[in-house]
Amino acid sequence: MDARSRRWWFTAVLVLFFVLSAVRLALTIRRDGVEDATLWIALLVVALIVVVTLAVVVRRAGAVADHVARRRPGAVVVPAFTTSETLDEARTAGAPTRGIAPVGGSPAALAVVGDRVEVWVRREAGPRWAVRRVPGGTTQVEAAYGTRETPALRVADDGATVTVVPAYHPLRATGGLAGGDVARAVHEVSTAS
Repeated sequence: MDARSRRWWFTAVLVLFFVLSAVRLALTIRRDGVEDATLWIALLVVALIVVVTLAVVVRRAGAVADHVARRRPGAVVVPAFTTSETLDEARTAGAPTRGIAPVGGSPAALAVVGDRVEVWVRREAGPRWAVRRVPGGTTQVEAAYGTRETPALRVADDGATVTVVPAYHPLRATGGLAGGDVARAVHEVSTAS
């Protein structure tokens, strides 16, 4: 299953979950009635879950980048989130795929070390795979990220590729709003010495 298929299935499951939840909530309210306080408590619990989840994801993104910076002192480190394409690229490179979400969003980091870009996922002892830096090999592309396409950084050589959403601003990147972060990452990877 490729990145586009995974994105379609992810979207379909989210929509189905939303519809079933809305129908279930409507039936419960109609049948049993719900006091305003109960509804507000439920909304606050949902909001709390969203805030805690975002805080954990943002912290993990920074932790991976900090880990890579300690392992590769002096290297240019690009904090990032994986895209749907990242999983396929890892498989093509023969790298382990554990910890790479099929729809993207897993914390990762790229380290520019000499003539190659190392791909780090989680806080592991070493990179999963590396891509050689070649002229014209670092570009901005559209990549599958959750349920939509978003601007992303792609580094490619003749045999290996990596596509990620740069996360210099991890909260924005979590929502796929990397914007200027992509241009910054393209520049830093292309010009690092």
